[in-house]
Amino acid sequence: MTNVSAAVVVRDFWENFGPTCDEAVATCKRLVHDVVAWESVLAEARPVNSLDDLVADLERARVELGAEGYHFEVKYLVEQEDIVLSQRIEQILDKDGKILLVFDVMAITRVVDGKISWNRDYFYNTQPGEWGRGEVA
Repeated sequence: MTNVSAAVVVRDFWENFGPTCDEAVATCKRLVHDVVAWESVLAEARPVNSLDDLVADLERARVELGAEGYHFEVKYLVEQEDIVLSQRIEQILDKDGKILLVFDVMAITRVVDGKISWNRDYFYNTQPGEWGRGEVA
C-alpha cells in the first residue's frame, strides 16, 4: 500500500506520458496495474483489459498513425478518495514533433495501491475525421 494520493499518481501519469513513445510505455509500466480496464470510444473495437493491451495499443498507434510522441497538458484534477476526475489536452506527435492529433479529454481514473486500475476517457472538441467517424453535424 502507498501513501501517495490518487491525484498525485494521475498527474504523474499524464505529465510523464512522453515525450517519446518509449517514455510513455515506461510511464505505463510504472504507474498502471497489470490488470487494468482502459475505456474510451477509441478502444471499443479493441478493449484494453491489461497493461500488455495498453502497451500494444500504443504500439498500434505508432505503426498505424505514426505516433512517436505525446504531449499532455493537465488542465484540472479533482480527487475523491481513490477516484480522480481530470481534464487534459492531449497532443499526439510524429517523429519530427509535428502534431498529428489534438484531443480535449475528460477522464475518470481509479487508483489502487499507487497504480491506475481503471480509466474512462470522454473526448470532446476532437478531430473526428481523423478517426474515420465522418463530419460532426
